[in-house]
Amino acid sequence: MKPLLRLARPLNLAIIALTMVSIREGLLAGLLLGAGVGPQVAPLHFMLLVLSTLLIAGAGNIINDYFDQRIDRINRPDTVIVGRTVKRRVAMAAHIVLSSLGLLLGWWVAWRQGLWYMALLPPFAIGALWTYSTTFKRRFLIGNGLVALLTALVPLQTGLYEIIALQRALPADLAQLMHDQDTYRLFFNTLWTAIIAYTGFAFLATLVRELQKDMADVQGDKAEGCRTVPIVMGMGWSKGLVLAYTALMILGILVVRQTYLDDRLSFWYINLAIVAPLLVSAGLTYQAHTRREHLLAGNLLKVAMVMAVGYAWLIRYTL
Repeated sequence: MKPLLRLARPLNLAIIALTMVSIREGLLAGLLLGAGVGPQVAPLHFMLLVLSTLLIAGAGNIINDYFDQRIDRINRPDTVIVGRTVKRRVAMAAHIVLSSLGLLLGWWVAWRQGLWYMALLPPFAIGALWTYSTTFKRRFLIGNGLVALLTALVPLQTGLYEIIALQRALPADLAQLMHDQDTYRLFFNTLWTAIIAYTGFAFLATLVRELQKDMADVQGDKAEGCRTVPIVMGMGWSKGLVLAYTALMILGILVVRQTYLDDRLSFWYINLAIVAPLLVSAGLTYQAHTRREHLLAGNLLKVAMVMAVGYAWLIRYTL
């Protein structure tokens, strides 16, 4: 059981759960304090939405390792699990069971919330994770973009459920509380802006992280015939893309901070806990020559991503 749990990558799943809880209980709850309301999705439904997301993500991690056995034997031979401590058929069965449970739970939450179109997200995620592992991971840029999109859907999905539920449940009360329609619209525009900011950050940060992983895994990917960015364009261009995406992230963060978050707490937290690790990660990538150095840069980027999620809990103290 323990090796199977390792296949699902519990640390990554914990970050996903932390992201969803932070968006709901930190970011949105903090922004809603001034209106005297709170998150609208029932706690049980939200817990099941988180569980659905974790099951699908865990299944995707398992199937990725299932199809990456030959690559992993070159890149990280000491950590290969599928085919050694976990039989191939067991890994495939676990993928099917976890994906099916995640799909059913996601559909149930969408039905209970009356958002039938949100029922499209679980099968899309399952299909995207499968095709990424079997096909798109080995193709130029497509795989990176697909993983970035799926990561960005985590905060976006949480925001969609909560904000739409709020618009449905309390439009008249909120409009009266805020005195006029312009203030009402500004209120919801603020909520959407916050969710889109987190979604955009998640997308760009994941693109950078995927490029860093591709540079670390170039030896095994090349042996398997993959067409990742480092293989097709070279390490120099890959490092250039990491620097460009990181610069774009930092620029976006600073614009948001300057426009909406002019308090001292935000200034120091964002600069020290998010921007600084991003800069160091980019610098390490630029200087990296070995797999270990690329992995170190990627881990530091993951720290910046976690700290960005953590900032959601500070929103209520900055407004």
